[in-house]
Amino acid sequence: MRISSSLEYIAPAPTVIALGFFDGVHRGHQAVIQSARSQADLLGCDCAVWTFSEPPRNFLFPGSVATITDPVSKQNALAHLGVDIMLCPPFDDKIRTMPAEEFFFQILKDRLSALHLVCGYNYSFGAEGQGDVALLSTLCERAHIGLTVLPDVKVNGVSVSSSAIRHAIQEGRMSDASTLLGNPFSLCAPVIDGQKLARRLGFPTMNQRFPGGMVIPKRGVYVTRVTLSSHPEPLFGISNVGIRPTVGGEEVFAETHLFDFNGNLYGQEATVEFLSFLRPEERFDSVEKLSERVHTDIEQAKRMIIAIIERQ
Repeated sequence: MRISSSLEYIAPAPTVIALGFFDGVHRGHQAVIQSARSQADLLGCDCAVWTFSEPPRNFLFPGSVATITDPVSKQNALAHLGVDIMLCPPFDDKIRTMPAEEFFFQILKDRLSALHLVCGYNYSFGAEGQGDVALLSTLCERAHIGLTVLPDVKVNGVSVSSSAIRHAIQEGRMSDASTLLGNPFSLCAPVIDGQKLARRLGFPTMNQRFPGGMVIPKRGVYVTRVTLSSHPEPLFGISNVGIRPTVGGEEVFAETHLFDFNGNLYGQEATVEFLSFLRPEERFDSVEKLSERVHTDIEQAKRMIIAIIERQ
């Protein structure tokens, strides 16, 4: 997949373009991108995605919208859906103030040679988001460009949206988040050095920071599935999201203990999928009581994992 962060990018050949921010690449986003991929196959051209490197709202109100996917995971998800070109310029003053018609004709039509556009029913574009799907339809007719507008996607009667997924993650409702996403919420980040206290207590852990601006799950202990860059098969474990109050921590980490694994993971890239919430983060009177509770968590998690595997 080719990736460009420049507004000046010129497509070498005609394209079909999926339009949207695609945070989380959830089921609704997948429908848009799959439609664009199918249309590109019919027309014999590249499938492109127009997105941004961060939520547009954060340009005016920094930090107001937390992202569901880190940049690498977003790129991987788009590539997995068959996207040929990912266009992700920064949302800056130039793009913020660009009139809708200028964006359509100068960017989509002239530079990207769009033959067909695909978007969701609530897509907006141009200065202050004044362009909507009605205007987009009019412009496409004028330019003889095809347009597919997809309706609201619902799962079990719930509209799929990034905001709904964000709320589910922040409340620890990982099953709901997974249902709307189409896959478990995950953290992809390098393993960093920690205090090594857990190792001394008999359950070594790997530590990861959440990328800046990314949504952080409700503090507590989770059943997780982990993929390592050095290990071909997924591993199961438990992860604590929090500040580790028993030992005086202050920064939020994801601290994961892997079952049936022993090895040096420092510096490796690890993807942690959050499957189920076990309990809130607690402060214990001593590290011995913390150790007792962690061993209880491990036994409970292993029983839950057996049930998960049996359902597959």
